Amino acid sequence: PRRLAALPAGAAAVAAVVLAGVGLGVDRFDAAHPAPTHLMYAMDADTGQARWLSHESEPQPWTDGYVDGVTDVGDEFPGLGGGELRVGPAQAANLPAPKLEVVADATSGGERTLRLRLTPQRAARLATLHVDTSTATVLRAEVAGRPVPVEPRAGKWGFGLVFHAPPTEGIEVVLVVRPIGGQVALRAMDASDGLDALPGFRPRPPAVGVVGSHSSEMLAVARTYPI
Repeated sequence: PRRLAALPAGAAAVAAVVLAGVGLGVDRFDAAHPAPTHLMYAMDADTGQARWLSHESEPQPWTDGYVDGVTDVGDEFPGLGGGELRVGPAQAANLPAPKLEVVADATSGGERTLRLRLTPQRAARLATLHVDTSTATVLRAEVAGRPVPVEPRAGKWGFGLVFHAPPTEGIEVVLVVRPIGGQVALRAMDASDGLDALPGFRPRPPAVGVVGSHSSEMLAVARTYPI
């Protein structure tokens, strides 16, 4: 069965990797002992801005060619979790954001019930949906007809869901919210594996490897939907 889960407070949807100290037992890196590297790509479909991201605390020389600073991307990509990452500018790729449709929308007694369908528009191994809790308080939530815990977390996107192996036909989500004023802002993201086809990506030489991580080689696209 597919796994569905509400993001617990303060937890990252995608596990972080701390690479400090990795490879200290190797005097030099070569094809037999490649340097462990971590690199992701994330694009904001609202702005068209894309970034290279890395969890490496001290970037390997290959990774250092992509990143040039440190920042927290949690407001742009809540599906990647909070905390500072190494970042650098990237070329925008021609990739679609996940689609979020309103199937039904009803308001009663100050509560708004949104029946939504989240559908990746490409082959994705995970998808996430977050609510900007400055626009609405989430009271109850259901996924595929089953209730899920409402566990607020810190930050702008105070409630979120992560879906592993989302089906091509999409995922039905019901949110019961108390609007704070105006539209409710939702942030949809999906992620796939593989960076090779991206503009500006340079293949790793033989002495550079990929660190074992849930987020290594991840390609994420996110979009905000005001509803």
